[in-house]
Amino acid sequence: MPSNGLLHDGLAYWARRTPDAVAATLDGRETITYSELSLWSDGIARHLQAKGARAGANVAIAAANSLAWVASAFAILKVGATISPFNDRLVAEELRYLAENSEACLIIADEERRHLFADAKVETPLVDMESLEDCRDGASSGWRPVRTDSDSVAMIIFTSGSTDRPKGAMMTHGNYLAKFLEMRLLDDRLGSATRSLMPFGLHSSPGLPWGIFFTTTLGGTLYFTSRYKAENILDLLATEAIDFFIGVPMIFEQVANLSGFAAAELSHLTFARIGGATPTPEIIRRWREKGVALRQLYGMTEVGGGCLIANEKEAFERPDSCGRGLAFSRFKIVREDGSECGPNEPGNILLQGPGLMSGYWKKPEETAAALKDGWMHTGDIGLYDEDGYFKFLDRSKEMIKSGGFNVSPSEIECTIRKHPAIVEVAVFGIEDPDYAESIFAFASCDSELTQQELFDFCVEHMAGYKLPRFIEISRDRLPRLANEKVDKRILKQRFKNAARERVRLKALRPLDK
Repeated sequence: MPSNGLLHDGLAYWARRTPDAVAATLDGRETITYSELSLWSDGIARHLQAKGARAGANVAIAAANSLAWVASAFAILKVGATISPFNDRLVAEELRYLAENSEACLIIADEERRHLFADAKVETPLVDMESLEDCRDGASSGWRPVRTDSDSVAMIIFTSGSTDRPKGAMMTHGNYLAKFLEMRLLDDRLGSATRSLMPFGLHSSPGLPWGIFFTTTLGGTLYFTSRYKAENILDLLATEAIDFFIGVPMIFEQVANLSGFAAAELSHLTFARIGGATPTPEIIRRWREKGVALRQLYGMTEVGGGCLIANEKEAFERPDSCGRGLAFSRFKIVREDGSECGPNEPGNILLQGPGLMSGYWKKPEETAAALKDGWMHTGDIGLYDEDGYFKFLDRSKEMIKSGGFNVSPSEIECTIRKHPAIVEVAVFGIEDPDYAESIFAFASCDSELTQQELFDFCVEHMAGYKLPRFIEISRDRLPRLANEKVDKRILKQRFKNAARERVRLKALRPLDK
């Protein structure tokens, strides 16, 4: 008989057991209790049903962080539907693609995103997020949430890949419930007293499952902010006694560089996860001096997040590693022929575990290429040493990881090619001490075009985190390999110091995306 544990069951449990406990806090000011969140999400769920949402359908959320965002996520699951979270930094044409590709029956959108959908002529019915305040009193008497199965898809998280468009990883209720247990086994201090701080957008693969659902399954309190600002993060870490925190190296470095970091009391921060890029020894050292062991992790959206996370002891003794593995997840390092590598031999990273996605939404070929024989083929390079400690060595050949975002070069290239002066373009990442990597575009043109003009074109057509902050314009053809593929290796070598030697391009008008 199939299991029917669901991601919103934790909310119902804690609403009965500790109704007045705080479930979530926005910007350290707005709060909502478990009973209030349970009632509000019931009311929104009933409202969505009246708008046509049904079990098995996709319902999207396109909005900035808010308590209504949290309640909407639970409401969608209570309808028996699937959450499709849209990045709130996307521009109109990017949102149009996701609206059409996700086949959402409804989109819950805030005012700013509703204007963007109107500009993009999106026909999907919109639900005003601001109107959901009217649902706080709950649903009508006798209303009950729809029960689905643990194997049903709870969310489709769109993640940039090697193709020119984002791919939607289909993640089930059971995927994350098993991952939550795995995390609890990693550190038995996690529980109803957990105070979790999420610095990312709720739409993200850390934000939705690991911010909202993990914290409420435990019965803890989720702290999050309207917008990321290092000063706010440090203030919350210290004043709210945060004990569970995840960030990319850029965030940990920016917080450590603040004048108040030295005096901040952080001894309660017992679980600090760092991923998305390899942190420098200096970042690890500075936090360690505060008594905080940064636990390196390696994973990806398609496996439910971290597949390898160092425990506290491993983080102190082997800070350069991601530990030796979790309870249920598995990894192996293989050569190009599929045979397994030995200790200290770099190879391709394969992942397996309870968080493994069902597949990519409407992309069977990409699913077949990624999932082979029950293993996720990451395209990344790593190794393990003679003691079993895992180290991530290099990212996949194409993906750029900038400021905590995964960015597809192909997607940016596709957009830049729309400019009439562009003949061809190559986009790649270059090392950046502040953002891990910055995005560089080398463009071949057949008419006059300045770097600023091309950058301004990009501003109009893509989200801010995708913008190529460094551009080179040339009349020459791009360098090619013998097979006629663009030789990005030569270009990356040629411009490897650009982030240190050049001034980053900026929009000529205010940019808030």
